[in-house]
Amino acid sequence: MEVVLESGVAINTVVMMEVAHYLIKNLGFEGKRKMDVFLSYPMKIVDFDEFLALKSIEHLARYSQTGIGGRDATILASMEELGIKRLMTHDRAFKKIDFVDVVDPVEPIT
Repeated sequence: MEVVLESGVAINTVVMMEVAHYLIKNLGFEGKRKMDVFLSYPMKIVDFDEFLALKSIEHLARYSQTGIGGRDATILASMEELGIKRLMTHDRAFKKIDFVDVVDPVEPIT
């Protein structure tokens, strides 16, 4: 995971808050420290603005039947905006999206 983070990643502000919420809720102040470490890696942070909100709604309408939810749709919109094709996630719904190359951090690399 550290090698991937050091190579540079992208995250939108919605997902950034979701990660922070999970870490702090489960680990307290230690979660905040872990979030600070995570954010110290080189990454592109995409602001979730009106344009991305409208694109997210389009993706939600198009892919909701595949298991894509609202936050997932923000990821798809951000990826589209940045021209990113590869996504690291354990969420199986993204594997059903034809333009996303999913790298599952739980599965062994072959």
